[in-house]
Amino acid sequence: MAIDGMILNRERESLEAALPFRINRITQISSDDILINVHAQNKRRDLIISTHSLYNRIHFTKMDYTSSGEPGAFVMLLRKHLIGGIIEKIEQVNYDRYLIFYIRALDDLYDVRHWRLHIELMGKYANIILVDENDKIIDALKRIPPFENNKRTIWPGSSFIAPEDQKKKDPFSIEDIDTSKSLVEELSGFSPLLQKEVYYRIDNGEKYHDIIKEIKESDQLYISEVKDNYQYHLIPLKHLNKPYKAYDLDDGFDHLYYALEEKTRIKEITGDLFKFIKRQIKHFTQKKSKLEETLETAKNADDLKMFGDLLYMSGDLERKGNDQIEVFGYDGEKLKIALDPKLSIKENANRYYNNYQKKKRSLRYLDEQIAIVHDELEYFDSLSEQLEIANFNDAQMIKEELIHYGYLKADHKKGQKKKKKETYHLYQIEFKGHHITFGKNHVQNEVLTFKYARPNYTWFHAQNFHGAHLCVDTDAPDEETLRLCANIAAYFSKGRYSSSVPVDYCLARNVKKIKGSKAGLVSIANYKTIFIDPEEPTLEIRSI
Repeated sequence: MAIDGMILNRERESLEAALPFRINRITQISSDDILINVHAQNKRRDLIISTHSLYNRIHFTKMDYTSSGEPGAFVMLLRKHLIGGIIEKIEQVNYDRYLIFYIRALDDLYDVRHWRLHIELMGKYANIILVDENDKIIDALKRIPPFENNKRTIWPGSSFIAPEDQKKKDPFSIEDIDTSKSLVEELSGFSPLLQKEVYYRIDNGEKYHDIIKEIKESDQLYISEVKDNYQYHLIPLKHLNKPYKAYDLDDGFDHLYYALEEKTRIKEITGDLFKFIKRQIKHFTQKKSKLEETLETAKNADDLKMFGDLLYMSGDLERKGNDQIEVFGYDGEKLKIALDPKLSIKENANRYYNNYQKKKRSLRYLDEQIAIVHDELEYFDSLSEQLEIANFNDAQMIKEELIHYGYLKADHKKGQKKKKKETYHLYQIEFKGHHITFGKNHVQNEVLTFKYARPNYTWFHAQNFHGAHLCVDTDAPDEETLRLCANIAAYFSKGRYSSSVPVDYCLARNVKKIKGSKAGLVSIANYKTIFIDPEEPTLEIRSI
């Protein structure tokens, strides 16, 4: 699923059509990805450059990528030298998988400087390198010291050495090919996937000249799904014998990679959030088990009181030196009661009474603690579920929620600007003139239920499952709207893979916050229940 030189050449032509463009902003999305906001063709556009080992690419994107927070040293360097600069030319050498951006910018003294940004998209060796007019490397996203590669060192201050010329033929300059030879080894820009497609088409009567012309003139990406994976190129991949969808080039990359990278970005950007929640679930599960064992022991407290009573009725209360005594119980049966030989019978009886009182007091405490631990376990279980369907913004919100409740520490850094007031995104679907709105985490659910929803909106939630709070802007939804709302509420809950999921619904005015509870916990009244088999929603979901 990697980009090859032919696709990159077509992308280069697409980028060149927008030249020149001015660099407005440079953002770090993740350790492998940067986003350059440019002014091109009288509008702002986002250019994503990914050096991910599997998803490396470059293209204009319409997707909403969010900053990873603190930018790395390389991105800070790019900001220093390139913001305000003009990308004047883009070059690709021999259809290889790298581009060169030629950039003119002013330095701190307002002198004109000329920079080259080398964007190499070669699988695990993918990199971004900033080079000055004297062919000196200023820095790179991924540094390669001499001891790792003495032929091509990528290190600040080193002389830049271009990737080795493969000395292959230009695929567009020849009329025919020898099918007995490897096209990957003979022709620039060819990948094994494209080679298979060309061989297949030639075997089925097509001419190489016509195939290569179709590739050159294509401005679309044809995507086929193969065994839960995707294959794509500038022409339909007929040899796969699979259906395909055609997208405009940039839209095709967005369709392919945004969702794939989202989980990776969530895990990287939110640090150890997944591990932290899993660890908390384990901790509270073990704690609950131990408390329940202690509770069972404490429930035998009445036996201690009985032992004290029987000792007082045993006769010589001042006797010492025995480690046990045999007495008659209330039912006439003989009982053996353990004693502390250092204490008298009376003192042993008092010891049993004291232990009885302690255990009786601990019962109330244990019940309270088990209830608290149960709530904590429910809370972290719900967070775990929410992370499974979270996008980046949702995951950041979950992290901030944990900071707010004191489970995690805030990242306070010296000189860090005060954070702007958060806006909590909700999700919305339009259906039959109504707006169906829902949240996917505790904070969003709280906002939806107590700030967004009006009293006469109909409110939904999957019964006995952690999940979305949902409302529709009517107090009398028709049957189709009612079932759609119930389906969405069930799908975005822990019950999404179950059948016949009960979903409660009522007017929003009948939903109340539980006093002293965490965000998202509510009680409802005057509700009805509908049963639904959850299915993934097919209507467009937008963020508001």
